[in-house]
Amino acid sequence: MAVVSHVQVFDDLLADLPSDWATFECFLALDDPKRLNEARVALARANGRPVYGPGDHDFEITVANTHGHGARAGVVRSALRILDHDGIEGHTWAGAATSDLRPAPHHRYGP
Repeated sequence: MAVVSHVQVFDDLLADLPSDWATFECFLALDDPKRLNEARVALARANGRPVYGPGDHDFEITVANTHGHGARAGVVRSALRILDHDGIEGHTWAGAATSDLRPAPHHRYGP
């Protein structure tokens, strides 16, 4: 079975999103649980949140397009590239995507 890189899967996920996406959840499950600490360090730049307890994934990453809470796609791609470079194999897939966020209006100070 051919190993598919995390970056390639992530790029495919981005290509499948509608053009007006605001955020989406990206999930990762590692094949080797002994490499969780290495993956945690690599995914820290993208704010990869480890999942504790029962579940089908080890990390969650919120990806933001132009605004909102989450890491930009380029930052997530660079973190996943580290996983690929270090040979940390696993599965990457997308969760829910949103497209209804708008930037906050400028704050007005004074009367």
